[in-house]
Amino acid sequence: MKKIINFIKKHIGEFFVIVGTGIFINNLFKFSYRVYGEYSEGLLPSLSTDGELISGAVSTYYYPDSAILLITFGSMLIVAGILIIRNKND
Repeated sequence: MKKIINFIKKHIGEFFVIVGTGIFINNLFKFSYRVYGEYSEGLLPSLSTDGELISGAVSTYYYPDSAILLITFGSMLIVAGILIIRNKND
């Protein structure tokens, strides 16, 4: 058990980078979408010259609050790991 703890202490920067990358990538693709209005196959919404939608379908893409928090946490772990690695080597 002591060997494992010493190994983790020695490589904590690399551990932060790996875990942070996993959390970041896992939540990066957890966006949701919703389609409002009518949707017909092959009919995409487009804007006319006066700014109104020609077709009735509108798609919105968004991240849930939990995914935004975990993306932020993952990027913080990546940056912390990189800083630890850079300072360890100096």
